[in-house]
Amino acid sequence: MSWSLNEIESLARKAARGSGLSWGLAEEAGRSTRWLCAMDLPGADCLAGLLQQNDGADYPGLCPEGSGVAWAAPDGILCPLITGAALCDRAAELAGGRRITLARTAYPLLLYPHVATAADRTGAALGLSWPGVLLTRKAGVSTISARDDTAAATAVDTVEISIAAEFPGVSVKRAFRGDISPQTAGILKEFAHRTYAPETEESRLGGAGAGLTDND
Repeated sequence: MSWSLNEIESLARKAARGSGLSWGLAEEAGRSTRWLCAMDLPGADCLAGLLQQNDGADYPGLCPEGSGVAWAAPDGILCPLITGAALCDRAAELAGGRRITLARTAYPLLLYPHVATAADRTGAALGLSWPGVLLTRKAGVSTISARDDTAAATAVDTVEISIAAEFPGVSVKRAFRGDISPQTAGILKEFAHRTYAPETEESRLGGAGAGLTDND
């Protein structure tokens, strides 16, 4: 099903917030999902899978820890939304040649918008890679080289972010709408619904057209 990019961003943002993420990270999740869908990449599918996987998790346990170039999560698997925000904070270091290696990471494709933002912000050519996949960003142009469906991996053991020396694969062209399957949309809507205030007797009586008076 085809969605406008505004609809995708709004739904993703509400779903991320409903999952328990802070408003700031939920905003980032919305923008990241929109960016990936605009590149015809399965951002909504990855977000839906991530929110299901992390449902009820202790988010501090999913945050990156480590000094310098090696990052890992206390609970064993990094959240790409939290890690991506941390990578943007290190944009200048990445542009200066620092290579950052991530230990086990969930849905690594969700890191790509953050790496692209770091590249655009600094003017550096940056690459994001894991076994079978290389995603790059240089001068506003994104390229992807991926084997089979590895770009949509649910988890990988190692991810690297560094200056890109090669740009294999194909350039990714921007779209103005995105496709989301009914199943994925349903999952995101379920999380988004958690942001709505529960209905009460008072709210039902105060709704439009509501009341106990029979006007007939």
